[in-house]
Amino acid sequence: MFLPALIGYFLGAIPTANLLASLVGIDLRTQGSGNPGTNNALRLGGPGLAASVLLTEMAKGATATLIGGELNGDPGMVIAGLAAVTGNLYNIFYRFKGGKGLGISAGVLFVAWPTVVIPAIAVIALAAWITQSSDGATVIAIFSLSVMAGIWILAELPTGWGIENDRLLLALGVGLGLLIWPKHQSNVRFKRPSPA
Repeated sequence: MFLPALIGYFLGAIPTANLLASLVGIDLRTQGSGNPGTNNALRLGGPGLAASVLLTEMAKGATATLIGGELNGDPGMVIAGLAAVTGNLYNIFYRFKGGKGLGISAGVLFVAWPTVVIPAIAVIALAAWITQSSDGATVIAIFSLSVMAGIWILAELPTGWGIENDRLLLALGVGLGLLIWPKHQSNVRFKRPSPA
């Protein structure tokens, strides 16, 4: 399982967001929020750059997960996918700092658990509307993956072309939550009710 983990990590760590931004004269690491991700790309470069960054991050996650699956089946998918997210979050090329892991996680899910992608997006949208906090919505959504894994297992719902082992499905949901949570929890700011 070492090879899927190694390949996944280094695919996730490729600094594609900043490379894309540099083509239009933007350094995501030193401008805006300093985060090499889709939100900062949107803020600094507009929708075109943001879409390019998001799709590239998703492609990295999907590619890592596919390679892991080819090397070691379903366990390889989970290990390579989680390693890719780790590479994005704790990037060796950025002194173990990095992005927030959402785009690459979406790519991992699209390959390993495609039937959860639309429900996960719906949870993020609903949570964002209720909390008025993008980081708060993300924290809720990533932990909802563990709940949804339980629902998928108990109801024997299909995973599409994704992993079939129940324990691995739960490991993926919990693993993504534990990886992404630290990058968002410190920025959670829920909208406070107006004083009466």
